[in-house]
Amino acid sequence: MQLVNPQTFNPEIIYLFDPWNKPDNFSKMHSHDFLEITIMLEGEAMYQFGPQEPLVVRAGEILLFNPGVKHSEWQAPNTCSHQLHIGLRNISLDGLKRNFFPNTQPLLELGRYQHNVIDKAWEAIRELNDEGSEFKLMHKGQVIQILAYILRGLTEQHTSILPQLTSSEKRHQKIVNQTIYFIENNYQEEITLEKLALDHFVSPTYLSRIFKESVGMSPINYLINIRLTHAMDLLKKGKSTIKEVAKAVGYQDAYHFSKSFKKQFGISPSTITTETVKDA
Repeated sequence: MQLVNPQTFNPEIIYLFDPWNKPDNFSKMHSHDFLEITIMLEGEAMYQFGPQEPLVVRAGEILLFNPGVKHSEWQAPNTCSHQLHIGLRNISLDGLKRNFFPNTQPLLELGRYQHNVIDKAWEAIRELNDEGSEFKLMHKGQVIQILAYILRGLTEQHTSILPQLTSSEKRHQKIVNQTIYFIENNYQEEITLEKLALDHFVSPTYLSRIFKESVGMSPINYLINIRLTHAMDLLKKGKSTIKEVAKAVGYQDAYHFSKSFKKQFGISPSTITTETVKDA
Protein backbone atom coordinates (compact mmCIF):
# COMPACT_ATOMS: atom_id res chain seq x y z
CA MET A 1 0.00 0.00 0.00
CA GLN A 2 1.48 3.32 -1.11
CA LEU A 3 0.27 6.12 1.17
CA VAL A 4 2.87 8.78 0.44
CA ASN A 5 3.48 10.92 -2.63
CA PRO A 6 7.24 11.68 -2.28
CA GLN A 7 6.89 14.85 -4.36
CA THR A 8 4.40 16.56 -2.06
CA PHE A 9 5.29 14.90 1.27
CA ASN A 10 6.93 17.64 3.32
CA PRO A 11 6.23 17.29 7.07
CA GLU A 12 6.85 20.25 9.33
CA ILE A 13 8.69 19.51 12.58
CA ILE A 14 7.01 21.54 15.33
CA TYR A 15 9.36 20.26 18.02
CA LEU A 16 11.92 17.57 18.67
CA PHE A 17 13.31 17.10 22.18
CA ASP A 18 14.37 14.29 24.53
CA PRO A 19 13.55 14.93 28.21
CA TRP A 20 14.65 12.86 31.18
CA ASN A 21 11.54 12.47 33.33
CA LYS A 22 12.03 12.12 37.10
CA PRO A 23 9.72 10.28 39.53
CA ASP A 24 7.61 13.39 40.18
CA ASN A 25 6.84 13.98 36.51
CA PHE A 26 3.12 14.17 35.67
CA SER A 27 1.24 15.29 32.57
CA LYS A 28 -2.53 15.62 32.85
CA MET A 29 -4.94 14.29 30.22
CA HIS A 30 -4.59 16.33 27.04
CA SER A 31 -4.60 16.11 23.24
CA HIS A 32 -3.03 17.95 20.32
CA ASP A 33 -4.29 19.35 17.03
CA PHE A 34 -1.18 17.88 15.36
CA LEU A 35 0.52 14.47 15.25
CA GLU A 36 2.96 13.48 18.00
CA ILE A 37 5.42 10.59 18.16
CA THR A 38 6.84 9.48 21.50
CA ILE A 39 9.73 7.01 21.54
CA MET A 40 10.74 5.44 24.85
CA LEU A 41 14.52 5.27 24.80
CA GLU A 42 15.39 4.33 28.38
CA GLY A 43 13.46 3.44 31.51
CA GLU A 44 9.68 3.29 31.61
CA ALA A 45 6.63 5.49 32.19
CA MET A 46 2.92 5.11 32.81
CA TYR A 47 0.57 6.19 30.01
CA GLN A 48 -3.20 6.34 29.80
CA PHE A 49 -5.13 6.76 26.54
CA GLY A 50 -8.58 8.25 27.11
CA PRO A 51 -10.77 5.98 29.27
CA GLN A 52 -8.53 2.93 28.83
CA GLU A 53 -6.64 1.36 31.72
CA PRO A 54 -3.12 2.79 32.30
CA LEU A 55 -0.23 0.77 30.93
CA VAL A 56 3.53 0.71 31.32
CA VAL A 57 5.47 1.89 28.26
CA ARG A 58 9.01 0.52 28.33
CA ALA A 59 12.27 1.23 26.53
CA GLY A 60 12.06 0.31 22.86
CA GLU A 61 8.32 1.00 22.57
CA ILE A 62 6.79 3.64 20.31
CA LEU A 63 3.64 5.74 20.65
CA LEU A 64 1.93 7.72 17.92
CA PHE A 65 -0.86 10.13 18.88
CA ASN A 66 -3.11 11.30 16.07
CA PRO A 67 -4.79 14.70 16.53
CA GLY A 68 -7.47 14.68 19.20
CA VAL A 69 -6.28 11.49 20.94
CA LYS A 70 -6.39 12.17 24.69
CA HIS A 71 -3.50 10.89 26.76
CA SER A 72 -1.74 11.46 30.04
CA GLU A 73 1.69 10.39 31.34
CA TRP A 74 3.38 10.03 34.71
CA GLN A 75 6.30 8.38 36.42
CA ALA A 76 5.64 5.65 38.97
CA PRO A 77 7.65 5.86 42.23
CA ASN A 78 11.34 5.02 41.87
CA THR A 79 11.23 5.17 38.06
CA CYS A 80 12.51 7.56 35.42
CA SER A 81 12.45 7.66 31.65
CA HIS A 82 14.28 9.12 28.69
CA GLN A 83 11.93 9.84 25.79
CA LEU A 84 12.07 11.46 22.37
CA HIS A 85 9.04 13.60 21.50
CA ILE A 86 8.41 14.70 17.91
CA GLY A 87 5.54 17.05 17.04
CA LEU A 88 4.55 17.13 13.37
CA ARG A 89 2.06 18.72 11.01
CA ASN A 90 1.68 19.29 7.27
CA ILE A 91 1.43 15.51 6.82
CA SER A 92 -0.75 14.12 4.06
CA LEU A 93 -1.23 10.42 3.42
CA ASP A 94 -3.28 9.21 0.49
CA GLY A 95 -6.89 8.64 1.49
CA LEU A 96 -6.48 9.75 5.12
CA LYS A 97 -7.36 12.97 6.90
CA ARG A 98 -4.56 15.51 7.02
CA ASN A 99 -2.03 14.98 9.85
CA PHE A 100 -3.40 11.48 10.58
CA PHE A 101 -1.51 8.18 10.46
CA PRO A 102 -3.24 4.80 9.86
CA ASN A 103 -3.03 3.50 13.43
CA THR A 104 -6.08 2.98 15.61
CA GLN A 105 -4.14 2.63 18.88
CA PRO A 106 -1.28 4.88 20.11
CA LEU A 107 1.02 1.98 21.08
CA LEU A 108 2.57 0.72 17.85
CA GLU A 109 3.63 -2.79 16.89
CA LEU A 110 6.10 -2.44 14.03
CA GLY A 111 7.69 -5.86 13.90
CA ARG A 112 11.13 -5.85 12.31
CA TYR A 113 10.97 -2.08 11.79
CA GLN A 114 10.77 -1.34 15.52
CA HIS A 115 14.56 -1.33 15.84
CA ASN A 116 14.96 0.89 12.76
CA VAL A 117 12.82 3.56 14.40
CA ILE A 118 14.78 3.34 17.67
CA ASP A 119 18.12 3.61 15.83
CA LYS A 120 16.96 6.70 13.93
CA ALA A 121 15.71 8.23 17.19
CA TRP A 122 19.18 7.90 18.73
CA GLU A 123 20.72 9.42 15.60
CA ALA A 124 18.34 12.37 15.92
CA ILE A 125 19.36 12.88 19.56
CA ARG A 126 23.05 12.88 18.66
CA GLU A 127 22.35 15.58 16.06
CA LEU A 128 20.30 17.48 18.64
CA ASN A 129 23.21 17.47 21.09
CA ASP A 130 25.93 18.27 18.56
CA GLU A 131 24.05 20.94 16.57
CA GLY A 132 26.46 20.57 13.67
CA SER A 133 26.09 22.42 10.39
CA GLU A 134 22.65 21.92 8.82
CA PHE A 135 21.50 19.83 11.79
CA LYS A 136 17.89 20.90 11.17
CA LEU A 137 18.08 19.46 7.66
CA MET A 138 19.56 16.27 9.10
CA HIS A 139 16.71 16.10 11.62
CA LYS A 140 14.16 16.40 8.86
CA GLY A 141 15.71 13.53 6.96
CA GLN A 142 15.82 11.38 10.09
CA VAL A 143 12.19 12.16 10.95
CA ILE A 144 11.06 11.29 7.43
CA GLN A 145 12.86 7.95 7.73
CA ILE A 146 11.16 7.34 11.09
CA LEU A 147 7.79 8.02 9.47
CA ALA A 148 8.61 5.69 6.57
CA TYR A 149 9.61 2.87 8.92
CA ILE A 150 6.42 3.36 10.93
CA LEU A 151 4.32 3.13 7.77
CA ARG A 152 6.17 -0.01 6.67
CA GLY A 153 5.65 -1.59 10.07
CA LEU A 154 1.95 -0.74 10.21
CA THR A 155 1.44 -2.14 6.72
CA GLU A 156 3.25 -5.41 7.44
CA GLN A 157 1.47 -5.86 10.77
CA HIS A 158 -1.86 -5.38 8.97
CA THR A 159 -2.84 -2.66 11.43
CA SER A 160 -6.41 -1.46 10.96
CA ILE A 161 -6.57 1.59 8.74
CA LEU A 162 -8.53 4.59 9.90
CA PRO A 163 -11.66 5.41 7.85
CA GLN A 164 -10.55 6.60 4.45
CA LEU A 165 -11.70 9.71 2.66
CA THR A 166 -14.60 9.85 0.25
CA SER A 167 -13.88 10.43 -3.45
CA SER A 168 -14.80 14.11 -3.01
CA GLU A 169 -12.49 14.45 0.00
CA LYS A 170 -9.67 12.75 -1.93
CA ARG A 171 -10.09 15.31 -4.71
CA HIS A 172 -9.90 18.11 -2.16
CA GLN A 173 -6.80 16.52 -0.65
CA LYS A 174 -5.09 16.36 -4.04
CA ILE A 175 -5.86 20.02 -4.78
CA VAL A 176 -4.62 21.14 -1.36
CA ASN A 177 -1.43 19.05 -1.58
CA GLN A 178 -0.59 20.39 -5.03
CA THR A 179 -1.30 23.95 -3.91
CA ILE A 180 1.03 23.55 -0.90
CA TYR A 181 3.72 22.04 -3.11
CA PHE A 182 3.48 24.96 -5.54
CA ILE A 183 3.61 27.56 -2.76
CA GLU A 184 6.59 25.96 -1.02
CA ASN A 185 8.57 25.81 -4.25
CA ASN A 186 7.57 29.18 -5.74
CA TYR A 187 7.08 31.46 -2.72
CA GLN A 188 9.60 33.98 -4.13
CA GLU A 189 7.28 34.70 -7.05
CA GLU A 190 4.13 36.79 -7.19
CA ILE A 191 1.31 34.45 -6.17
CA THR A 192 -2.36 35.30 -5.95
CA LEU A 193 -5.36 33.29 -4.81
CA GLU A 194 -6.82 33.71 -8.29
CA LYS A 195 -3.74 32.16 -9.93
CA LEU A 196 -3.72 29.23 -7.50
CA ALA A 197 -7.41 28.59 -8.16
CA LEU A 198 -7.02 28.86 -11.94
CA ASP A 199 -4.30 26.18 -11.89
CA HIS A 200 -6.89 23.71 -10.55
CA PHE A 201 -9.88 25.00 -12.52
CA VAL A 202 -11.78 25.96 -9.38
CA SER A 203 -13.00 29.27 -8.01
CA PRO A 204 -10.88 31.26 -5.51
CA THR A 205 -13.66 30.95 -2.93
CA TYR A 206 -13.80 27.17 -3.34
CA LEU A 207 -10.01 26.78 -3.08
CA SER A 208 -9.85 29.01 -0.03
CA ARG A 209 -12.60 27.02 1.70
CA ILE A 210 -11.18 23.52 1.15
CA PHE A 211 -7.64 24.70 1.92
CA LYS A 212 -8.68 26.25 5.21
CA GLU A 213 -10.72 23.17 6.16
CA SER A 214 -7.63 21.00 5.61
CA VAL A 215 -4.74 23.20 6.74
CA GLY A 216 -6.43 25.60 9.15
CA MET A 217 -5.55 28.78 7.27
CA SER A 218 -6.09 30.35 3.86
CA PRO A 219 -3.65 29.73 0.98
CA ILE A 220 -2.41 33.33 1.18
CA ASN A 221 -1.77 33.12 4.91
CA TYR A 222 0.08 29.86 4.29
CA LEU A 223 2.18 31.68 1.67
CA ILE A 224 2.93 34.48 4.14
CA ASN A 225 4.03 31.98 6.79
CA ILE A 226 6.36 30.24 4.33
CA ARG A 227 7.89 33.53 3.21
CA LEU A 228 8.44 34.84 6.73
CA THR A 229 9.89 31.55 7.97
CA HIS A 230 12.46 31.61 5.18
CA ALA A 231 13.09 35.29 5.91
CA MET A 232 13.87 34.48 9.54
CA ASP A 233 16.44 31.88 8.46
CA LEU A 234 18.09 34.33 6.06
CA LEU A 235 18.22 37.11 8.65
CA LYS A 236 19.83 34.79 11.21
CA LYS A 237 22.60 33.98 8.74
CA GLY A 238 23.42 37.71 8.69
CA LYS A 239 24.65 37.79 5.10
CA SER A 240 21.89 39.97 3.60
CA THR A 241 20.26 43.32 4.29
CA ILE A 242 16.60 43.52 5.26
CA LYS A 243 15.78 44.82 1.78
CA GLU A 244 17.63 41.91 0.15
CA VAL A 245 15.89 39.38 2.39
CA ALA A 246 12.49 40.91 1.65
CA LYS A 247 13.07 40.60 -2.09
CA ALA A 248 14.47 37.07 -1.76
CA VAL A 249 11.24 35.80 -0.17
CA GLY A 250 8.84 37.56 -2.51
CA TYR A 251 8.29 41.02 -1.00
CA GLN A 252 8.95 44.00 -3.23
CA ASP A 253 8.27 46.51 -0.44
CA ALA A 254 10.70 46.29 2.50
CA TYR A 255 8.35 48.31 4.72
CA HIS A 256 5.45 45.92 4.10
CA PHE A 257 7.81 43.00 4.74
CA SER A 258 8.97 44.47 8.07
CA LYS A 259 5.39 45.09 9.15
CA SER A 260 4.34 41.51 8.31
CA PHE A 261 7.46 40.11 9.98
CA LYS A 262 6.78 41.94 13.24
CA LYS A 263 3.14 40.86 13.21
CA GLN A 264 4.21 37.22 12.75
CA PHE A 265 7.12 37.03 15.21
CA GLY A 266 6.55 39.97 17.55
CA ILE A 267 9.94 41.51 16.74
CA SER A 268 11.27 43.56 13.86
CA PRO A 269 13.73 42.20 11.26
CA SER A 270 16.30 44.75 12.45
CA THR A 271 16.26 43.10 15.88
CA ILE A 272 17.33 39.82 14.31
CA THR A 273 20.13 41.42 12.28
CA THR A 274 21.39 43.32 15.36
CA GLU A 275 21.46 40.15 17.46
CA THR A 276 23.26 38.30 14.67
CA VAL A 277 25.97 40.95 14.53
CA LYS A 278 26.44 40.81 18.33
CA ASP A 279 26.81 37.03 18.27
CA ALA A 280 29.36 37.11 15.46
